[in-house]
Amino acid sequence: MMKRSADFKMVNALGDIPIRIHFRTDLHLMRKMFHAFMGLIIVLIYMSGISRGMGVLILGFFLGLDLFVEFTRLRNPVLNEKMVKIWGPFLRAHEMTQLSTIPHYIFAAMIAVGLFPKPIAVLSLLYLACGDPIASLAGILYGHHGPRFENGKTWIGTAAGVFVCVLVTFFYLKSLRMAESLILPLSLMGGLAGGMTELLPLDIDDNFTIPVISGFVLWFTFMMLGL
Repeated sequence: MMKRSADFKMVNALGDIPIRIHFRTDLHLMRKMFHAFMGLIIVLIYMSGISRGMGVLILGFFLGLDLFVEFTRLRNPVLNEKMVKIWGPFLRAHEMTQLSTIPHYIFAAMIAVGLFPKPIAVLSLLYLACGDPIASLAGILYGHHGPRFENGKTWIGTAAGVFVCVLVTFFYLKSLRMAESLILPLSLMGGLAGGMTELLPLDIDDNFTIPVISGFVLWFTFMMLGL
C-alpha cells in the first residue's frame, strides 16, 4: 500500500492527465500484449536470416533511440505529459516519472543475440515474450488460491510461466528437428530457467534477468549435452 501511495505522489506531479493509472497488481492487458508483441517481433526479425552482428546493431540503434527519448521526456515536463497521454495505456504509475522497462527489454535482447547461439537467444527471448506475461496474468487472476514466495510472486503464476516456457522450448526444438531424446530434458530445463528466474533475489528488472539468466542456464545445459 505504501508503494501505491508513493506512485500516486509521483503521478500527481504530472498534473491532471486523463488516463487510467496502472500498478503492478493490475491486470493491464495492453501492457502484456505490447511486451509479448515486442518480443515476438524481435524473434521473427532475428529468425528471418539476419546475422548476429546485424541483430546487435539494430537493437543497439533502438536502444540508443529509446534512451534518448526517455531522458528527453523526463527532463521536459511538457513533453513528458504529452508522451504519457499517448503511452499511458502501456505504462505503470512509476514509469510516468521514471525510465520505462523498455531499455531493460532491448538491452537484454542485445545481450541474448550478441552472446548466445541463435537457438538459445531465440528461446530466451520467447521466455520473456510468452512465459513472463502468462505468469503475471495467472498470478494476478488466480494467485490468491495458493501461497506466495517471499518476493510476492505466486506459486500459481510461476507454475504457469514454467509450463509455457516448457511448451515453447518443446515446440521450438521440434521445429529444429533435434533428437527426441534431447528435447524433453532441454524443455524441462528451459521451462524451469525461463519460469523461475523471477524468483531470484535480484533487484533487477525481470525484462532483463529473464532472457539473460535463462539464456546462460540453457547454454550451459546445451554444452553439458554436447550440443
